[in-house]
Amino acid sequence: MIEHAEQDPGIAGKEELASANDVMLAIVRTSKGLRMYLPNNPVLISFVEELNAKMAAHLERFGQFRLDVEPFALRYKGCDIYQSHDPKESIACRIHADGIRGLLFDHGMESRELMTLLGIVGFERPTSDDDIVTQLWERNLPHITYLLEEDFLEAQLEEEPSAGGGQQEAITSIYQSLAEQPPPAPRMIPKHLLMLSAEEVKWLRKVRQVEARHNALDDVINILSAILAGVKDQELFKDFVDIMANLTANMFLAGELQHALRLVRFMDQLLKIGSSTAPYQRQLLAEALTGILSDATLHVLQEALDSTESISHEELKELLHIFGLPSLGAICELLGRVEKLKMRKVIIEALVELGRENPAVFAPFLSDPRWYLVRNVVLVLSLLGSPVALDMIIALISHREPRIRREVLGFLERSSDMKAKSYIVKFLRDDSSALRIKALQLLARERHTFALKPILALTGAEDFSGKEFAEKKAIYEALGEIGSDGMIPVFRDMLLKRHWFQKAAAKETATLAVAGLMKMHSGAALRLLEEARSQKRAVEVMALLDRAVSAMTAAKERAAG
Repeated sequence: MIEHAEQDPGIAGKEELASANDVMLAIVRTSKGLRMYLPNNPVLISFVEELNAKMAAHLERFGQFRLDVEPFALRYKGCDIYQSHDPKESIACRIHADGIRGLLFDHGMESRELMTLLGIVGFERPTSDDDIVTQLWERNLPHITYLLEEDFLEAQLEEEPSAGGGQQEAITSIYQSLAEQPPPAPRMIPKHLLMLSAEEVKWLRKVRQVEARHNALDDVINILSAILAGVKDQELFKDFVDIMANLTANMFLAGELQHALRLVRFMDQLLKIGSSTAPYQRQLLAEALTGILSDATLHVLQEALDSTESISHEELKELLHIFGLPSLGAICELLGRVEKLKMRKVIIEALVELGRENPAVFAPFLSDPRWYLVRNVVLVLSLLGSPVALDMIIALISHREPRIRREVLGFLERSSDMKAKSYIVKFLRDDSSALRIKALQLLARERHTFALKPILALTGAEDFSGKEFAEKKAIYEALGEIGSDGMIPVFRDMLLKRHWFQKAAAKETATLAVAGLMKMHSGAALRLLEEARSQKRAVEVMALLDRAVSAMTAAKERAAG
């Protein structure tokens, strides 16, 4: 049932205006969705269903949905419900450019009509000669009426000067008259007036397409670059360098990364032309480049790297190389902010190349309070792999943040330098149980004999009994892996020693000894297990020894076969 408001029908109430805003938001969302998704995409389908529901609800309650079209805005009963000043994105701009000054959606409109309309007005002008009016006329949308500019002008001429009222009343009157008759056919230019040849038409169409793609900003950059390359006066050169630096920063802030990259490239090329660029000019250019990466530009750049494809990996690396060591702090800051793994990798590669000659430039960042930034710098130093980088990393073994210590341990694991391997032993006393176990596993896997004595000392430490069982097991597995048959006497004492009235202690001791023996894979280890099994033990210990003997025997047979 359509409600009729008591107030002036040309004025929208709060509820009606809120409903119109909801419909307009759904129209914009669906229009963008049509450009982004395929017709069967669930996201687009949900947008279409939501728009149909909101439009149907509005028409059911208020009777009509009418839009007055201005160059960059759409109005509903005198109130702006849509604005966009970007000609490439603005729906209002596209409709207005083809002479349409109003759209009226009537009760009973089908989803097909609405999607057809959005398919026509929601995209940039096609390469064909058919404008929006022609396409709407050809599609025959019975519940969508459009008002052309000439219709509005004719209606104004028909009004008496003393009639009073405003433009809004005139538009309302036109809509009422249009509702009583079908939309007129678009006015076509008589063929006998077309004096251009086919080749001329083709040429004009190409010129129009080139002009549509033309960006005035390119002209500004070209003019500014030409002035900067030719000016010789010192003060004037400084002024234009400042202008170019400000323009570059603004391009970053506006998300125009390609234009920003172009400007940065030009300044870098001008800086490196030693024969034609004076020393004071090179200094001004270098200072300008250093000042571009501010906190604001870094924020925009980080968001672009994480959420768009507006700059390629190669372009990002080129950009960072141009900024170079003078902007090292900003580049490291960017590394700490970027979340996309591939882009972080590009930044790390650039930093490795920038710091190859002098890794000490990264020293200030190792004391940064942000652990993730320090971790990334450690990764850069580990890729440099020089003795200076090693010394800088080793200094972080006792860092308060366990995630940084984990990165240091990872570096020691990857390093082929035996000096670096010796520092793994320091992690045997780390505050983190996980890092202590990781260090034990690394030492055991690579069978570093220098670690045997420190690991064996752990078994006699006062805090050994309080360690978790997983760590105790890792200790004895490392002893078996590194010490091999040399550890047989230790494991013999553990297996054959009687623990009177200490059933839990006997089971744990036997389990740890068996864990170490299983890592030895030797005949001596198998014989010790069989000897221990021959003695009378608790049921659980005997089962443990049986499983160990069976497993070691099977492994020995597989190795022999």
